[in-house]
Amino acid sequence: MTSETQRFIELSDILSLKLKCKGCGSALTIPSTRQMAMREELGKLSTCPICRKPWATLEGSTYEPLIIEFVSSLNKLRTAFKDAPIGFALTFEVADEESRRD
Repeated sequence: MTSETQRFIELSDILSLKLKCKGCGSALTIPSTRQMAMREELGKLSTCPICRKPWATLEGSTYEPLIIEFVSSLNKLRTAFKDAPIGFALTFEVADEESRRD
């Protein structure tokens, strides 16, 4: 017999993003509701705030706009689906601990 467990989360279950530095191990938690596209937020994900090793930058390019776009889109979906009479519930499947260790 085979048993399989699936875990799903709703948009409202996503509370924050956690960035953990591969260099020093420090972590930065950003509330998912934070407006990352604001001017004063730009550049904050470029380097680790503790050891200053590159985070979202790679070979002169930055992935920071992609992260900002993801958070912004997440917030837009959350707002749009909150009170909308849509005909489905949107959830995300998340990996269990064992499959993440591979």
